Amino acid sequence: MRRISILLLILFLFTVSAQWLYAQAPAEPSHLKRVIPHFPRKPGVARIAHPVRRAEAAHIPLSVSPNVVWVPCPPDAQNDGALCGNLPVPLDRKHPAQGTINLYFELYLHSGPRPAESAFLGNFGGPGLTTTGLRDYFLSIFGLILDTHDILLIDDRGRGSSGLIVCDELQYGTAAFNPAVADCAAQLANGDSSYGTGDIAHDADAVRAALGYDKVDYYGGSYGGADVTAYATRFGNHLRSIVLDASVGTPIVDQFRFPLEQWRTQAEPSMVTLDCQRSPTCSPDHLFPQLELDALIWSVRLNPVEGDAYDANGNLIHIRIDEDALLNYVLDNPTGNFTSTGEVLGAADSLWRGDPQPLLRLGAEEYFPFDYLNNGDPNFYSMGAQMATACVDMSEPWKWSDSPSNRTKQFDATVSALPFWYFWPFSREAATDGIFSFFGRDCLYWQKPTASSPMAPPSPIYPFAPTLALTGDLDNRVPTPEVRKAAAFFPNSTLVPVAEAGHETVFWTQCAANLAASFIETLQVGDTTCAQTPETVWPAVGRFPLLAKTARPAAVDLGGHNQIGLAERKVVTVAVATATDALQRSIVGSGSGVGLRGGTFQTNYGDTSWTTTLTDCAFAKDIIVSGTVTWDVFGALTADLTVNGSGTAGGSLHIDGTWQQAGPVGNFTVSGTLGGKQVDVLVPEA
Repeated sequence: MRRISILLLILFLFTVSAQWLYAQAPAEPSHLKRVIPHFPRKPGVARIAHPVRRAEAAHIPLSVSPNVVWVPCPPDAQNDGALCGNLPVPLDRKHPAQGTINLYFELYLHSGPRPAESAFLGNFGGPGLTTTGLRDYFLSIFGLILDTHDILLIDDRGRGSSGLIVCDELQYGTAAFNPAVADCAAQLANGDSSYGTGDIAHDADAVRAALGYDKVDYYGGSYGGADVTAYATRFGNHLRSIVLDASVGTPIVDQFRFPLEQWRTQAEPSMVTLDCQRSPTCSPDHLFPQLELDALIWSVRLNPVEGDAYDANGNLIHIRIDEDALLNYVLDNPTGNFTSTGEVLGAADSLWRGDPQPLLRLGAEEYFPFDYLNNGDPNFYSMGAQMATACVDMSEPWKWSDSPSNRTKQFDATVSALPFWYFWPFSREAATDGIFSFFGRDCLYWQKPTASSPMAPPSPIYPFAPTLALTGDLDNRVPTPEVRKAAAFFPNSTLVPVAEAGHETVFWTQCAANLAASFIETLQVGDTTCAQTPETVWPAVGRFPLLAKTARPAAVDLGGHNQIGLAERKVVTVAVATATDALQRSIVGSGSGVGLRGGTFQTNYGDTSWTTTLTDCAFAKDIIVSGTVTWDVFGALTADLTVNGSGTAGGSLHIDGTWQQAGPVGNFTVSGTLGGKQVDVLVPEA
């Protein structure tokens, strides 16, 4: 271990002086991981405490415009008591004769007897994502405000039911990406510059005015923060309060400096470090996590790792892990509840010990074949709308009047002019390639024939409306330093970091959801103590032992009558890891998969609990585990396992504890017999 630590230090110091030696990795396919909000499987927020009232005429705002066209609601919205409507507005407000677009909205009326204090507006980001199609999330998180506030959900133009943009080739991946982008822009013709966030701000205010509201409360998550910024800098006098959650704002539009890519490359080490340090399983094995991650990046940059591994669905895939793949596939979009984040350091340690399988598996679980270009139902997420908004919002490092080939040259020249350390610890090439450069290379083939309405007007004035800014300290999509920059423009803002939360905190902790809803009710930030301590510590892995003898031993339960020695206590740790490893794969995949070193597992998903059956699963090569694991999702875990193999005398184990549950990390209690000796030991739950 000492030799490895010295090697890591040498690599770290050498990297600082040798960045110019970066080898450009082979180009990946030019499809991207889209900036789509992550909706964790964790049901961290409960359904609203009281049912949504069915709409009653007495609650409809008195001064509704005759331009509003009331329409039948979709079944889900109807069941929740919504009023649904369309409001026609000009597609291009500078040229209103060119036609209109219908803005679709759903109105959920408050239950109290007095007029609503305001209308709540919300947007979870994208761009390209439906708003009304996520009604269940809005009603779950913000339902508590329905006693005095109406909830107004508006599909942004080009998305959901508001003049949906459907560019078939781009949406379904039936053509190469760049030509599909060009065809989509051509399909929109002169309207391809009419979907910027400035236009969306005017739309939101048109709906507000048409429904007769004077004040609105606006929640903006991720790219939804751009919507809030655009609205606040134009119609700030109508804002009662603002909640920014992992929110982008005007700092993102300066693409000449590649801010989005820089934010995220710099956030990866922090995310990996915090995730490991909070895990009692990971932290003892990785005293210098950031140093180890730097060394891994250096290793795969110079010597890519190649081989076969199973993905989370049991498909065998040939994988090549170079710097591009490590950044884009393994780190940038964490699988499950930070599964890949919590395993990358252990996988790096295995790689340096001559065992690449854990790292290859992480790559397989994030591998996107060509049909990943199929973005599914455009009603949920429209790729055309994403391009139509983001590409005209950004200030690109090229002239829109130039051809795509000349734009590419300008883009590459801008990248080359950046300091070599700009995206540390990653290279300029990896950080700006066709996968990671979300709205840079992505937009090379878009067109901008007319000037778009910018995110904020020139010399913007930000309102003094009370503003709560939430940021997750495990968020690598829009990390805390950038949320702080965006929030600083709002003069009456309070920034609240939320421990162990990922992108858009209200999806990760009940604390954040409560803070957001309470802020809208009271206009006070209140007690933020709950945000300072991790609500749930996500499991991480310190090591992937090839053989049981290299595992960490379980601790003796001093309250029991343990008889097994050190070797079998290591076997217990491996057996527990085999069970939780299958559960992690069941979160990431379909529930039917292959153990790290052999065997299979099958998970049956119930409404409140999962049952996973292991058949000859191996986490270490010499320990074979079979049996059943029952997990009350984000709660109790019990397992009955049989253990055999060349690394153990064999026997049976019973495991009790909790897994991925809110609260401090405890221990699994493990009992049973191995080699005829009583087992009473403890293994950390995360």
